[in-house]
Amino acid sequence: DGSLVSRRKPGAVLHDAAKIAERVVRMVQDGAVVSVSGKVIKMRTDTVCIHGDTPGAVEIAQDIRQALKAANIEVAPFKVS
Repeated sequence: DGSLVSRRKPGAVLHDAAKIAERVVRMVQDGAVVSVSGKVIKMRTDTVCIHGDTPGAVEIAQDIRQALKAANIEVAPFKVS
């Protein structure tokens, strides 16, 4: 249904930085996410949250940024109104 999965559930937290980056690029390009059940859910992705307490968070953030830039997807800071 598009809800977040509890971080306590197996598989809810991803750890492979390269696979996470691929998934984020796909989410932005396709306008959809793949749920834990495998269902494709259409949704717009404007921001990505990387939990700082996840092991490898810095590497994950770096890989995501690099993958987005390689896919010609703009990476920009939040705009304050």
